[in-house]
Amino acid sequence: MTQTYPTVQPGRMRRNPVLRTMGEMAVPGPEKFIWPVFIKEGSGLKDPISALPGQYYYSVDTVCADIQKVIDQGVKSILVFSVVDSEGKDRDGTEAWNLDGVAQQAVREIRKDFPDIVILADVGLTGYTESGSAYIFNEGGRFDNELTLPVLRKIALSFAEAGVDVVAPSAMVDGMVGEIRKALDEKGFKEVSILSYSTKINSNCMRTFPFGNSGKKQIFLDRGAYLTSPLDERKAIRESVIDEAEGADMLMVKPAILYLDWISNIKEKTSIPLVAYNVSGEYSMMAGMLEKGFADLHGLIKETLCSIHRAGADVIISYWANQYDKIFRN
Repeated sequence: MTQTYPTVQPGRMRRNPVLRTMGEMAVPGPEKFIWPVFIKEGSGLKDPISALPGQYYYSVDTVCADIQKVIDQGVKSILVFSVVDSEGKDRDGTEAWNLDGVAQQAVREIRKDFPDIVILADVGLTGYTESGSAYIFNEGGRFDNELTLPVLRKIALSFAEAGVDVVAPSAMVDGMVGEIRKALDEKGFKEVSILSYSTKINSNCMRTFPFGNSGKKQIFLDRGAYLTSPLDERKAIRESVIDEAEGADMLMVKPAILYLDWISNIKEKTSIPLVAYNVSGEYSMMAGMLEKGFADLHGLIKETLCSIHRAGADVIISYWANQYDKIFRN
């Protein structure tokens, strides 16, 4: 028979902070976080991102100062994105694999200043195509897998040559992991790892992404044609299982907070590190609560990030990573 009050009193273990912490899980350490950084052309830039308070667009010459602040908190991994002006966009997103592109320049500069930091680079087309699409369109105006794969190979190789540790293909293109792995190996970049955006969900939480997911041409994009449906977990799991089989070194679920159950289930079905992307929309919602005084940074964000970790994420990509000390060491 289960014992109850007064014999059993769980409150005894809650009566002071030391006793409470004895049964608590460990919070994720700073080594479990990746901080996304956004690079723009120009010099001396540190422009606030309106949708992401506390985050900025940097130029190549300013980004390293804030990376040092993040490293000082124990976070030693960054994910590089670039933001190009509309003039730099074209049908095929050719600026994405420019060896002298702003993102590639930033990687070389960061590597020079921080030889031991882990640098990841987003391998995608959304910020470079006229349409704002992650795919290349064929003559019939449809997303074309076979036209897109060679482009992703070029982008991955450009970042490998710049000095990244990890390339992160983000387009949910069938076969992208296998094609990129083959290209890297053929060119002698066998040590460069692949983090696949393997389960990237067609979520409203990504509408505030810092380069807006928009291009020069205002056209309707059916992102459901290549992103995972928010209502189809079976296919979401299958996508990650397939990418593991193709040779991915890490997998990703994006977004994180609304898909904690998917994180747990994919973790059970796969055997390599699982990354969760705590996306811009999730960050914006939390930042809005903090701005209005409805919560405090330490409590709300600590609880949120711990829930992602508890669900099974080995690593968390989060804009909160540059505030690790405030959240976990307050």
